[in-house]
Amino acid sequence: MLSRATRAIGAFAGFLGVAACSVFGGAAAPEPDYSLVRADPPFELRDYGALVVATTPMNDGSGAAFGRLFDYISGENAGARDIAMTAPVLDTEGAGGAEIEMTAPVLQGREGAREMVFVLPEDMTLQTAPVPTDAQVSLATIPPRRVAVVRYSGFLSRRAAAEEARLRDWLAREGLTPAGPAEIAGYNPPWTLPPFRRNEVLIPVESD
Repeated sequence: MLSRATRAIGAFAGFLGVAACSVFGGAAAPEPDYSLVRADPPFELRDYGALVVATTPMNDGSGAAFGRLFDYISGENAGARDIAMTAPVLDTEGAGGAEIEMTAPVLQGREGAREMVFVLPEDMTLQTAPVPTDAQVSLATIPPRRVAVVRYSGFLSRRAAAEEARLRDWLAREGLTPAGPAEIAGYNPPWTLPPFRRNEVLIPVESD
């Protein structure tokens, strides 16, 4: 069985070859579709459809949480079937389960019981997504929602609090009402130079 480190290196290397991701900020993976309602750079208002996600608690740290979700998409599931992919191609020979495309962003909650979330490919539903074999990984659906977003570079968590405050100030100026806790989203592989990284804070807001 391939180790997590070997599979991670293979996944990221494969994506580099397919999608030309680089240290200068190439896209990390396919992203869920959304409709742009308003753009006021660096702020945006977006409408997302329903998203099927894999989640895990972060009570033992972000590294462990990421590892559990990465293991799930790398084959630690009850799928026992191949799933058509775009990029990256995850080499899970011997992992004993289905392969799942790695998508972006990786979401982390900013309040309360923190969870890490992987968004699954858009053609998956709760009924068709392979069942996790790790009891700490679960599947869920995020219903359609409108979110306010601020984009920033650098390290994901280091500036998150300041960017959240800036986004909340923008919401107040625009007369928009928050409808849920803030999340932070990272879009790039870890070797991307901080000035070229794409990070976001997202806050659900009430629709018109």
